[in-house]
Amino acid sequence: MIDKLKQIGGLRLTLVLLALLSLPLVMFADMEPQGIGVMTAYIVPSLVVLFFFVLMLDALMNRVFMIEQPPQEQALRRLRMWLDLAAAGGLLLVWGTYFRSLLQL
Repeated sequence: MIDKLKQIGGLRLTLVLLALLSLPLVMFADMEPQGIGVMTAYIVPSLVVLFFFVLMLDALMNRVFMIEQPPQEQALRRLRMWLDLAAAGGLLLVWGTYFRSLLQL
């Protein structure tokens, strides 16, 4: 297990963990923008958009670099790609409803 985490990479794991950490913060996105509310009302929603695009770019690059690689390398890149896509799907599912509610106002 620890070996798999090392193969995934620290920077990629940090990106995925930060994206997953932002999921429950959607409940506080409608706070008054005073004090900690500035973070949940302005900063986190903008970071979520950045996380989504970086995760999608990383998934795409893993798919591109998978071409003409040995099966062991393809399996590792496929794991990285699906990890990115799962985190991006979570962001889209949870935060997508919040952003859609902003468009309906």
